[in-house]
Amino acid sequence: MIIPVFIVLFMFLFPAYAHAAEEGFFTLNLVWSIVNFVILLAGFVYLYKKFRGGSFFKARKDTIEKLITEAMEVKQRALSRHEDAAKQLSQFDKINKEIIDDMNARAEKEKQAIHEEGRNMIERLKKEGDRIADAEVQKAKQEISDHIKNQ
Repeated sequence: MIIPVFIVLFMFLFPAYAHAAEEGFFTLNLVWSIVNFVILLAGFVYLYKKFRGGSFFKARKDTIEKLITEAMEVKQRALSRHEDAAKQLSQFDKINKEIIDDMNARAEKEKQAIHEEGRNMIERLKKEGDRIADAEVQKAKQEISDHIKNQ
């Protein structure tokens, strides 16, 4: 790790000194900025390796993968429950329609029975009325004939 740092330092440092002597302070300032950046980067790499940053990120990655797997399982269970509920709902709708159709058929039969009973009652009332009327006519004829005989 240290060898690449020295290589980078020598690659920029010697040409920068040579160039700085000719043109001024700006180039030397750029070289020192690059050197500081490389040292900072080397420090981060050192701290990362020292404090096992790789194991931290691996553990975090494993945790995230586990959470994603659990979330997918929960999603699958929810979709399964949704499909079951949709099937039950369609079955309930079918049963509900059958019940309504059956009740409508029964109501229609009941309506027809009531209508038929009403017709039968009307016919009976007409027959009863005709019988009573015939009896009254016979009674009136008898009274008239009795009245004529008595006079």
